[in-house]
Amino acid sequence: MKRDLAAFTTECFDVLIIGGGIFGAGVARDAALRGLRVALIDKGDFASGTSSRSSKLIHGGFRYLEQYAFSLVAEACRERQILRTIAPHLVHPQPFLFPVYEGDPRSLMKIRLGMTLYDLMSRYQNVSNHQGLTAEGTLMKEPALARDGMRGSVLFYDCQEDDARLCIETIVQAADRGAVCANYCELTSFAALDNRIAAARVTDRLGTAGDFEIRARVFINATGPWVESVARLTSFDVSSVALSPTKGVHVLLPRLTKQHAIAFQSRRDGRIMFIIPWGDCSIVGTTDTDWRGDAGDVRAEPADVEYLLEEVRSILPECSAKSSDVITTFAGVRALMRSDESNPSSRLREHRVVQQGGNLLSIVGGKYTTHRAIAEEVVDGIYGFLGQPCAPCCTATTPLPQNRPAPSGQRISDSPEVFASDIAHACDGEMAVTVSDVMRRRTSLALSAQGGPETADSVARLMASSLRWTDDQRKHSIQSYLAEWKRALP
Repeated sequence: MKRDLAAFTTECFDVLIIGGGIFGAGVARDAALRGLRVALIDKGDFASGTSSRSSKLIHGGFRYLEQYAFSLVAEACRERQILRTIAPHLVHPQPFLFPVYEGDPRSLMKIRLGMTLYDLMSRYQNVSNHQGLTAEGTLMKEPALARDGMRGSVLFYDCQEDDARLCIETIVQAADRGAVCANYCELTSFAALDNRIAAARVTDRLGTAGDFEIRARVFINATGPWVESVARLTSFDVSSVALSPTKGVHVLLPRLTKQHAIAFQSRRDGRIMFIIPWGDCSIVGTTDTDWRGDAGDVRAEPADVEYLLEEVRSILPECSAKSSDVITTFAGVRALMRSDESNPSSRLREHRVVQQGGNLLSIVGGKYTTHRAIAEEVVDGIYGFLGQPCAPCCTATTPLPQNRPAPSGQRISDSPEVFASDIAHACDGEMAVTVSDVMRRRTSLALSAQGGPETADSVARLMASSLRWTDDQRKHSIQSYLAEWKRALP
């Protein structure tokens, strides 16, 4: 996958996808696998928004059962199984313990009934059906859990994912099937004729190609929390793509549990939260608060961090975690459909595909787990615009190849395991052009204890060799990454 911007100007594409997060990536893969001529751009790096700032879970969303969102849960359970099948190197089963305590807003009986329904929604095709455990049985598995008032727990399975890698490898497969893709290409305006868009005007944010136009027959707005901003570049009504976005913050701490992820009910507000193993660390999250600003400005505030640490200390009383123990933080904006629901955690993660004008489709809402099914719906809609018979979707049965070379050369890190060959491949085959691209999205180095200056310098020197950087370019890229790294510290 090479960054060839000249390829955008040589033809009229069947579809131009704006947004290189997981929804845009999924549409590009589906459309390319069906034989359409596809182009994709993102104003930043692929997966640089919410698609690399999730809880790293592919899950059915058992908590949505409280909102009677049965169809959403059933679809998510089905898609969880599909993703396990087509991308087992990125999506793998994760055991969860859900301890219940005296005074929790949801009783142990309610949780067990919900989990029985959860098993049913997955058609009993999960790794294993849930099990009820006594308090003693729970503490045998995870002895660090709070003992006082524990009524018991439920053991169940969902899946963990590497969200950025899944997005990147989805785009790589689209490119392998002929899609023309590029990061750091920002949409600035549309050229329209009557009720249809004729072309997108784009600027190269890296400064090598200047401004240019991409012509296409159909356009897809897959920009997540920026969907309204992109829609406003048209003359179409934007009310149908309105959002009620929320902010989600996570913190990374040294490993807190033995092998299980922990789902638990917040002592402060009753929300369901998670402690999730991540290499030799643990991810703790997430917050869920209204967000009014630009999604690019989102970050963890001190109050967010303290809220999460307070909950950790409550569920793991021997843990004295404080802000100085936090390795890093990450925050993202959920692009939820406009809702009158005042409680952010009660807003549904459903989606809709909105037609605007004669050839624009916008994806509003949605969740990472169901991205493949959403992409299938969108590509079916593209064929309607093109006036062609709809080719069958094959994304549910086409494996996602593991896009990683055999380890060779210098070892950069043990946890996560990263080699010099991974850095070279990220530059030569995955369009990485900055240190942040490699540290945050081609690898998970930034989301580990190895995310600081020493590792960044090693990565930059290897990138300089692949990309033929000058010393000034190498230093600038390091400085940009370290500025981001420092902003993520509590």
